[in-house]
Amino acid sequence: MNQSIRCSTFVGTLALLLAFATQTQAQDRDFTNERSTRHFTRERTYDVQHLTLELSFDPPQGIVIGRATTKLSPLNDGLERIVFDAVDLDIESISLQDGSPLSFTTTDKKLLVDLDRPYDSGESITLTVVYRAQPRMGLYFVRPDTGYPNKPWQVWSQGEMEESRYWFPCYDFPNDQMTSEMIITVPKDQMAISNGALVKVNLNEQEETVTYHWKENVPHVTYLVSLAVGKFTEVRKEWDGIPILYYVDPLDQDKVKRSFSKTPDMMRFFSEKIGVRYPYEKYSQVTITDFMYGGMENVSATTLTARTLHDKRAHQDVQSDGLVAHELAHQWWGNLLTTKNWNHIWLNEAFATYFADLYVEHDEGLNEFIMEMEDNRRAYLTEDSTKYRRPIVTDRYENPAQMFDRHTFRKGAWVLHMIRYLLGDELWWKAIHHYASTHAEQTVETNDFKQAIEDATGKPLEWFFDQWIFRGGHPIYEVSWKWDEEGSAVILEVKQTQQVNEVTPLFRMPIEIQVSGAFGTETYRVEVDDAKETFFFSLPSKPDRVDFDPHDWVLKELKFKKEKKELLNQLEYAEGIVGRLQAAEGLVEHPDDPKVVKALGKTLREDPFWGVRGRAAETLGKIKTQAARDVLFAGLKDPESRVRRKVIMALGKFKEDEVVAKPLEKTFQKDSSYFAQAEAVRSLARIRALNAFQICVKALEQDSHNEVIRSAAFDGFIELRDSLGINYALHWAAYGKPTQVRTSAIAALGRLAEYGEARQDELLDQLMTYLDDPHFRARTAAMKALGDLGDPQAIAALERSILREPHFGRKETARKAIRKIRENQKMETRLTSLKTDLEEILEENRLLRKRLDSLESRIGITGESGTFEAKGAGGP
Repeated sequence: MNQSIRCSTFVGTLALLLAFATQTQAQDRDFTNERSTRHFTRERTYDVQHLTLELSFDPPQGIVIGRATTKLSPLNDGLERIVFDAVDLDIESISLQDGSPLSFTTTDKKLLVDLDRPYDSGESITLTVVYRAQPRMGLYFVRPDTGYPNKPWQVWSQGEMEESRYWFPCYDFPNDQMTSEMIITVPKDQMAISNGALVKVNLNEQEETVTYHWKENVPHVTYLVSLAVGKFTEVRKEWDGIPILYYVDPLDQDKVKRSFSKTPDMMRFFSEKIGVRYPYEKYSQVTITDFMYGGMENVSATTLTARTLHDKRAHQDVQSDGLVAHELAHQWWGNLLTTKNWNHIWLNEAFATYFADLYVEHDEGLNEFIMEMEDNRRAYLTEDSTKYRRPIVTDRYENPAQMFDRHTFRKGAWVLHMIRYLLGDELWWKAIHHYASTHAEQTVETNDFKQAIEDATGKPLEWFFDQWIFRGGHPIYEVSWKWDEEGSAVILEVKQTQQVNEVTPLFRMPIEIQVSGAFGTETYRVEVDDAKETFFFSLPSKPDRVDFDPHDWVLKELKFKKEKKELLNQLEYAEGIVGRLQAAEGLVEHPDDPKVVKALGKTLREDPFWGVRGRAAETLGKIKTQAARDVLFAGLKDPESRVRRKVIMALGKFKEDEVVAKPLEKTFQKDSSYFAQAEAVRSLARIRALNAFQICVKALEQDSHNEVIRSAAFDGFIELRDSLGINYALHWAAYGKPTQVRTSAIAALGRLAEYGEARQDELLDQLMTYLDDPHFRARTAAMKALGDLGDPQAIAALERSILREPHFGRKETARKAIRKIRENQKMETRLTSLKTDLEEILEENRLLRKRLDSLESRIGITGESGTFEAKGAGGP
């Protein structure tokens, strides 16, 4: 009995360890942490009316020399002190407009200016701060060095969230708006781009400099102030009299049309649909080097990463349209109307995301729009299931950067999509126009949008905002139907199976039900608001299929288990792609039926839309039979690279199948798509093709857009678990190699160390040196790699990174790496304990076996029959 308890304890401990490992992989389920605090709209004592910045630079030293003149007015009587946000600014002097000097003091984060007398509400105060700074954030200097001698000289800003304070004194919170102008002096061979209209350009021949004077007359918040300095080529277009300007490195001029040609049409579309004409003096898009984001919607002067520019070959996989549309949409949603505080940032980001998708619907059609929304859904659901769940609007977080997540962007876009569904297109656009025109040049919060909808349409949506904005999660619907022959009706049962708690509610949503059969197609609309509900639909005959939310208007997880016959009917005859996509995915439940593989193969070859063909390929890859493999090969010739990539990924599931290896190798060698080639490298490694390692090495020789093929090689080395990949990773991780491939190589070192045990100390030391790398992407990759490596010796170095890194995101990456290492330590401790327990159990089993053997020899057990004979007895 004691032995049974010992075994039971061991099994239980093993189960707990597995549960712990699963929990570790899932990461933190709480959005908040011990450093989180509540955040509110900031209290103001004055209203900023206008800001003038006069700037010059010392690029080799990374220094800005500035004069910031701020015109403001007290909000209440008796204002005696002005408090500016200012970090690491070396203040030379502060004076009033008449030149009178003012006394001041500084703290770590503030500049406190003592006025010459108390000022009352409505009075005007203009003061000038002369300063210089070597900013850690907010303003960035890009320059060549020995590793990258061809890197351009550039200076550019990034103010969001609250980083303007690092390069000029200001009120740095988004609940105040002002006009602005910037006077920028740079070397005469460079250009300076900023907000608003270009007032004049002065050539200073003696100093060999040029001064650009820009002025923005439409009020905006501080974080939208921007500049970009460098050697650029300007390409000019226009829409309805508004200048549209593209600025790129002269070497990239031939790529401008591919990335930006749709900008005028986007401006027209947004102006007409929102009902508010583009409100600024001009619209410029500047591509810069080493930008940390895809784009930033600075007012009238968007900044974009140069990585969005691409060659003709990459264009089949890469388009800038989504990025360009998102940042242009921000000129309304985020600039003309700006969130009052970061709790409501979805009013900026979800709107820009959804309106970029709406442009896709306008430009490329409904099917492409549906795929965009599907991407949004999958991205949000991944974050919700693997990281955390939160309300879209929340006031509790550590840093505003945390709010810029998939809940804000992707789920927020779905919320707008559902509001459009609830209102219908006519009322949706009426509400959007009313919201934009009523709150133009204002800061807003969520209630402003909700009230604008009600004012414009008469429809109160408190119930909707309560469940979708101020609470978290989404409905999980389990749906089934049966035919009532006697009553000639479909009986539809709908359950909401999400766990309901203080965060996640039972959802109330109207749902369309579509029933198709010999009688045609009937559509019903029912309201689902309970945990379990049953609906009845009278029909002349049994339908071929029943569809739940057939146009995919509602954000949800749907578990609608259908018979194979119904799914095959849906795959072939559903008019919209939503039904065909769901059918292609659902048929994975019937892997052994040749009819299913045949139907999916037909869909892969013949469906008119690439997304459905790609979904069929995904399902065939999951079925993983020889028949599924064989029909997949036809997809390698699909004219759409996105389908070929899905097929290549699906073939990567057929491990150790050399029949698959040959066509994948051909794809790697000859496909016209960089991305298909990269996927072929990964799949060859996944199936453990005999020459997979050599293919990965060969991939390192190929140039491609943003290094996607070389990066795939390191994914392949990891998949192969081959320590020989370490030397290649060390080579490509070196300073001077392209940044995109460096980050992939550094990441690979953290994973490959597991398979090169003798080199773990060497790799630990090398990865820790990357924590001091000049490039932030290399440092970030090193933090993640050290987390993967799991060596506790890295913790001290990561803790130093937390103190040294200025950006919250990189601090958080280092913290996550430390948590991962410590969790790994806990797991190793438990494994050691389990090993000890197992050794004790085995020893006790050995002793027990020895005692049983002794007993057998004494009482004469005869073995398998279960009979025995006592020694000395005369019979059984």
